[in-house]
Amino acid sequence: MMRVIGARIWVALGLLVGTAAAVAAQDPEAPKGIELAAQYQTRTQPLLAVRPLGAPVDLVGTAQTIQEILTRDLDYSDRFRIFETPSSLASGPIDYAAWNSARVVYVVDGSVEPSGDGGFSLRVTVHDIPYAEAKPTRTYALPTSDDPDFRMAVHAVSDEIVRDITGEPGAAATRIVFVRQNRGSNDLMIVDSDGENLRRLTGTEGLIYSPAWAPDGSRIAYTLQGEGTSQLFERDMRTGRIRTLPAPRSQLIMTPEYSRDGSKLAFAASINDQVELFEADVATGRFQQITRGPAYSFSPSYSPDGTRIAFNSNRLGNPHIYVMPSGGGGATLITPFVSGQRGYYTSPQWAPSGTQITFHGHWNSRGTYHVFVADANRPLSQIRQLTTEGNNEDPSWAPDGRHIVYTASGGGRNGLYVVDVQSGRVRQLAQGAGLRMADWSPTLVRTSGLSSGQ
Repeated sequence: MMRVIGARIWVALGLLVGTAAAVAAQDPEAPKGIELAAQYQTRTQPLLAVRPLGAPVDLVGTAQTIQEILTRDLDYSDRFRIFETPSSLASGPIDYAAWNSARVVYVVDGSVEPSGDGGFSLRVTVHDIPYAEAKPTRTYALPTSDDPDFRMAVHAVSDEIVRDITGEPGAAATRIVFVRQNRGSNDLMIVDSDGENLRRLTGTEGLIYSPAWAPDGSRIAYTLQGEGTSQLFERDMRTGRIRTLPAPRSQLIMTPEYSRDGSKLAFAASINDQVELFEADVATGRFQQITRGPAYSFSPSYSPDGTRIAFNSNRLGNPHIYVMPSGGGGATLITPFVSGQRGYYTSPQWAPSGTQITFHGHWNSRGTYHVFVADANRPLSQIRQLTTEGNNEDPSWAPDGRHIVYTASGGGRNGLYVVDVQSGRVRQLAQGAGLRMADWSPTLVRTSGLSSGQ
């Protein structure tokens, strides 16, 4: 997945090649073609309870930690309302009638036992209360609670519970990479999907831009801007090694994104006073230019099937979102355009599946930036605004295709936030000014790697 260009980067580009970005202010009414975020189609979510996990005395603390992680993950999935288990139902056989009287639809039950390798064996059963039946019990091998992989393994179990109940993927076993901007230097940061394990990957006196995950989660590409130079790097997440990736000699290289199979990397680079899109073969180092014209093009994002690329370009004056065939070709305008109106849309990222594209922007020169979603198969049609307060930029999809992480500033918020596209629920992921360009990882751990069984 990619990390895309924001309004501040257009300003930086203006310093380089003479183009200025728009000024932000609040506009009270959206024009035709924009659906406001308040118009979410909400529905009642089923009540779900996670019972205290059974465990021997020396593992009670570990069992409680697992229960807390599972409960938070299932809450953050935005598919359930969490029901706090009453003491009368906290142990013993499942009393379907009592749970049904409390209007609970699903109960997650289980136990923790020590395993022979020094880790734990977690047994989980999901009970469908209205039908008074239990789904097949699954067993997972977990590392010890002090193991760095412990929390991510529990997140994977949470995702499996979501899939078991809904048939849809979860996004708990993931991480978000982002840039923390300091005075004169930047840090490349990472945090788990629930806001835990915030840590610094690397820092530099230069400017780090546009971190992007490889589709298998093993690598992160990013750019480093120095004095008159720009380079494209790739960090191996297993070894920590960093290597330089092929790119043309340029003062500005930005917004890399891997293809869905990880074999190619698309990015933007300044060349001959223009900014064009390029595509590099990661294995051979060969690259080709895929856009040409008197305009700036940034933020390439591959469609799920790899046949199309979304990107933004200022060929109409202000940046707008376009879609073209991968490898280059004729481009189709996606965002609404009305002559005389100062619409400004940038930073597109294609959803993990389907035709939805998220991006940020505003509909006139006085508007604050908000996160939007558009359908790539319905160009120039209605787009949906997901945020309403302050400035909101740099959106990136979770692998479940329903959550988006973005940078918020103003309106009482500063940091990274997550919005659920379906319900509109918003939660804070990381707090602080200068947190930018977040990119959500693919699923990093699956229960198939935890020796799951029945």
